[in-house]
Amino acid sequence: MARKRSSPEPTPPAEADYPIRFDELQGHAAQVRFLVKALGRGVLPQALLFTGPKGVGKATLARMVAAALQCDAPVRGACGNCGPCRKVRRGLHPDVRWVGLETRDGGAKRTQIVVDQIREQVLAPLSLPPYEGHRLVVLIDPADALNPNAQNALLKSLEEPPAFGQFILVTSNPAALLPTVRSRSHALTLGPLPPADMIPLLDRLSVPPADRPSALAFACGAPGRLLSAGPGRKDDRRDLLLRLLEEGLDAAAYPDLAAPLERLAKEDAGEVCAMAAGLLRDALRVVHGRSALVNADAGQPLARAARLRGVNGLQRVAERLAEAPQHLARNVNPRLLLERLFLVP
Repeated sequence: MARKRSSPEPTPPAEADYPIRFDELQGHAAQVRFLVKALGRGVLPQALLFTGPKGVGKATLARMVAAALQCDAPVRGACGNCGPCRKVRRGLHPDVRWVGLETRDGGAKRTQIVVDQIREQVLAPLSLPPYEGHRLVVLIDPADALNPNAQNALLKSLEEPPAFGQFILVTSNPAALLPTVRSRSHALTLGPLPPADMIPLLDRLSVPPADRPSALAFACGAPGRLLSAGPGRKDDRRDLLLRLLEEGLDAAAYPDLAAPLERLAKEDAGEVCAMAAGLLRDALRVVHGRSALVNADAGQPLARAARLRGVNGLQRVAERLAEAPQHLARNVNPRLLLERLFLVP
């Protein structure tokens, strides 16, 4: 039975040119090997959950999987040249459907993906076979924006998807998903890239050698941050976090730390926590006599923080950071979260 279009598909700008071949991805070789092997054997899980910090390549990898599923001549992923591949590259393929935060009439983005969206954009399309592709691929990004009703509406399709269906959920905060959703999805975690994997991107952006340490520190292992901000972007959040890490246990410094706390509390909490996690990893390396990986230009402040907090103190901060996504999912006050992270011994 031919599928009938219920509404016109949105048309992206003509210059849309998304990477769709696996060899266009920056880093994440182990995850790509798993996907290539699963695609080649025809055993790719029908519900995938891509997790990791913002900007590390989760949505890009999701599109590459979608292209590989639609490709007419897949060899280790999408070929990039056939008709379906060209459509996915331009964002025009009718059987690759993105579900995300909608824009209100006033221009502001919604903060949740609601149950009506899931019914209209996911469940209704899944009731009929694809328009022209091999699979109907549903990509939900950010999946952590699904409210509980929307997640419950999605559950049955995750449990018993049609043979032609493929789900890819993308999230920087998997703790915001219901345990039932997580348990029905095969999770792949994409971590921050090591500096060596970022070098080709720095070359492509023509970042001068003198600016590369600060560019790597700004990116925190996330290529998307550099690509969206450009090579000249300056970011003072890392300096503020370094100050909190170094001075947070000094009671005399508390009055002076109010301004950094307020400034950071107004930023994207997930990004701030990701930057803090990168600093903690490097501080723990420094305290064990090794050199910092990402924040190599901040060796002295990290060494002072490591000396003042000690191994146990740094590990306590790291443990609190690991719990941060769960607190953020419950809409915790960002200022209180930061105070608990850095000002509590």
